[in-house]
Amino acid sequence: MSPSEIAAVLLRAILYLRISDLTDTSTSIGRQEKAGRRKADELSATVVRVFTDEDKSGFLTYVRRPDWDATLDMLRQRMADILIVFKVDRATRQGIPQAAEIIQVVYQTGCRFISIADGIDSNNVGWELQLTLAAHQAHTESKNTSTRVTDLRADERDEGRWMGSRPYGFTLTPTRKLSVFEPEAEVIREIVKRLLHAEPPTTLRGVAKWLNEQGYDCPRWAGRKYRVAQLEAKGEALKAQKLREKPLKSPNSWSWPTVRQLVTSVVMTGYLPHKGEIYRHSETGEMVRVGPEIISMDDSARLRALFGARKPIHWTRSVVPGGRSQDTKRPVTGLLVDYLHCGECGARETHDAYWIRNGKPWPRYRCTRRHFSGRCPGTLMKGDVADALVTEAMFTRLQSVEDDDPGALAIAERWAELRHPDRVIRRRELEARIADEEKFLTRLEDEKLEGLFRGARGEARFRQRYDASQGRLEQYEAELASVPVAATLDVTPFQEIDLFREAWEGYDLAERREILGLVLNRAWLFKARSSGVRPTLDRFQFWWAGEEEPKGIGASLTIADDSE
Repeated sequence: MSPSEIAAVLLRAILYLRISDLTDTSTSIGRQEKAGRRKADELSATVVRVFTDEDKSGFLTYVRRPDWDATLDMLRQRMADILIVFKVDRATRQGIPQAAEIIQVVYQTGCRFISIADGIDSNNVGWELQLTLAAHQAHTESKNTSTRVTDLRADERDEGRWMGSRPYGFTLTPTRKLSVFEPEAEVIREIVKRLLHAEPPTTLRGVAKWLNEQGYDCPRWAGRKYRVAQLEAKGEALKAQKLREKPLKSPNSWSWPTVRQLVTSVVMTGYLPHKGEIYRHSETGEMVRVGPEIISMDDSARLRALFGARKPIHWTRSVVPGGRSQDTKRPVTGLLVDYLHCGECGARETHDAYWIRNGKPWPRYRCTRRHFSGRCPGTLMKGDVADALVTEAMFTRLQSVEDDDPGALAIAERWAELRHPDRVIRRRELEARIADEEKFLTRLEDEKLEGLFRGARGEARFRQRYDASQGRLEQYEAELASVPVAATLDVTPFQEIDLFREAWEGYDLAERREILGLVLNRAWLFKARSSGVRPTLDRFQFWWAGEEEPKGIGASLTIADDSE
């Protein structure tokens, strides 16, 4: 065997190729591989592996390049002697940090790094500086491109051009404007009809279920099919095939968040969205149109008011779920789940029903923060002892409140709501609709003051929307007034303590939790002053119904730790 043949057997080379956007006419990958193999032949090395990342950015840090990771892993495992790239910007455009990673791999493994176009060879003195400068230059070029694109997009927004992928319900015109795509627009109109104008209105989950039953493609799948057909019509078969074979993360199924996102999108009103709101011209301040509307401004305002923001979680609540946790929605095993918190840090106390101590079951309440992170001194109490102490405190509270006491009124109101939940649901629904209509009227008035409704036609349009909303508001207020309220607020059954104690013994866990929720908003458990003492009621602090919420309990730990 000749010396050159021995060297070829001993030297193992791998090539790394990358392109950001692969098209039917692109020859970059082929040219990179051809140059790499020519370089390997000059070195009398055998190419043992070719790694290729197609349609992968080398600049964006969140883009994962699986073949680049595999390249570095192969070098670290000493399965190759030489890494060849056509140019440094094919390996990375993330600047000096990733260049340092390449240098570290070379130092650790003794492999050889070669960049053909840049003339970089790790066998030469000073190659580290060359690589660092080339990586910095590649990063700067991409950064400048990003800046130019950002400026371009700002200008395009002022012109009312759509720069993203096709939104559901629309098609893109050659001038980057939106045009209504009727097959999908009809689906959107039916969704709005079911959410707003049906009697009774359908929920988001109900709409999603109906869409799946009807067999409509969800937005992501519909967009995929439309794009494939578009590419095939242009004769770009390679791109169409790659897109068709690319797996989607989710099945072809509608979900309620998808419906919510669709009907609350500003683009459905024909205006250009930016950061979730209507984009206004950078100089004139006028709202910028991008196409015709599918959902009217009136309906859009109501939909955004109803579904546009997540509902905050409030700890003060009129009716407490009986057998399930307010937080996790799972079945609970302890009376004080959701109510009991750590007095040292403010975190929840979980109920560990299956803990064993000295070979016997020892259910306990413990601080969640202490259990998971240790950033709290921690509070702990046996479960049945804590339940008994809080129950006794509840009996004492019920016995001490007077009939005209705010606590008695709060308990009585919650008791009435618990007995008539349908009335509560209806009142809350109407109150939410009233708030939505008032918000919409305020928005209309602001837009009129800003000059959106100009001329006789604009005035007529404003008056039509304003009167329609005013009519709905009066209707909701009349319906709210007709919903009956409990005529008497009677908590006598709970103040007859002896009888109530007997009844309490017969309640199951869910019933006890519902009764406890009438009296208690929250309780805090503090550490014992010394170890080995019996648990007492003075380790608790209570926030009873009708009282002001205590301030500052566990705040020093909760605020500081959660901000880290």
